[in-house]
Amino acid sequence: MTLWRIRTTVDDRPGFLALLAASLGLRSVNILSVQVHATESGAVDEFLVDAPDDLGADDLAEAVRRGRGSDPWVSRSDVRGLVDEPTRVLGLAARVAADPAELESALLALLGDDCEVTWQPNGSAPEGNRGGVIVLADPLGGNLVVRRSGPSFTPAEYARAHALVRLAGLVGEPVQGSNR
Repeated sequence: MTLWRIRTTVDDRPGFLALLAASLGLRSVNILSVQVHATESGAVDEFLVDAPDDLGADDLAEAVRRGRGSDPWVSRSDVRGLVDEPTRVLGLAARVAADPAELESALLALLGDDCEVTWQPNGSAPEGNRGGVIVLADPLGGNLVVRRSGPSFTPAEYARAHALVRLAGLVGEPVQGSNR
């Protein structure tokens, strides 16, 4: 069996999540965890699944589409994905509280290794979530800009990133040697 992360938009209506789960179940895919992110365009559901080794990303995406999910995004995962989300986020917060210089690497761990964090001086862009780009006010001045080529950021992901940046600002200045 192989671990995968799947993200898809599902109509936020009774029974639609059950259709998607049934479609995955027909392919012997076991859902280990699910997060539902409310967005303006519907519910974005993120699953950690255990799938038979002979199923690939295309097979899983097709099972999602057959289950009435749209715009599926599928990526391999590993055992770190088995940690529940609150525990994972609390661990990242503890890391930033212990050393605010860890903020950028914690943002990458929070939002995905496929992201890129850059710093812009002067804080010229307003904070916000613009699909595949999050802009956050850096506690030291300027902006932190997080980009992802994969699925758009959800409001919940933006809120988590914003809270992590606020925490870094509350606990103090980064230690010398920070790359910011």
